[in-house]
Amino acid sequence: MKKVISGMGVIVLTIALTGVVAVTAEQAATQTQVQTQTQNNEQLEVVKKASGLNAKSIEAMHKEHYGDGEIVIAGAIAKNSNKPIGQIMSMRKQGMGWGEIAQKNNLKLGNVMKSIHANINAYGKQAKDKEDVDAVNKVRNEVQQQEKLNMQEMMQHRNEQIQHEGSMGGQQGGSMGEHMNGQHDSGMDMNGMHGK
Repeated sequence: MKKVISGMGVIVLTIALTGVVAVTAEQAATQTQVQTQTQNNEQLEVVKKASGLNAKSIEAMHKEHYGDGEIVIAGAIAKNSNKPIGQIMSMRKQGMGWGEIAQKNNLKLGNVMKSIHANINAYGKQAKDKEDVDAVNKVRNEVQQQEKLNMQEMMQHRNEQIQHEGSMGGQQGGSMGEHMNGQHDSGMDMNGMHGK
């Protein structure tokens, strides 16, 4: 009888501990969701501050799979050029780099980036807790990643231009040389004819 009672005690204790573990795991999941939502809210505030866009525009761009770095740069270009964000994103969809988009809107990308970083830094100085700091750093990193990608695109575009100009120069040089040789040969023939 004692064995049965002690066996039941072990089962009850196991059930009780399992319930505690389940509640603790559930609480941890809820806490993680709350932390994630808090960080997302903070990140949204950083993006709003740096881009000049409202939450609705940012949410729509997230649904189109644009990252915060792209959203911030596009928003800043739109704000500084007084153009609708849709027009800026249309240019981006056409394959234009951020520097080219800024230039087409009579802006210098360097100045746009300075204003973005100033806004992010200003928001960062107001950060009150870890979630705020993490949100600022995440947005800053995504903007810096876009800057790096833009530099790579510019270098690739410039290299393509140089190659294109080199091949055009070679073709023009070759045909120019042939043209000059043709005139020279004709001149010699004419001189030869005059000599006869």
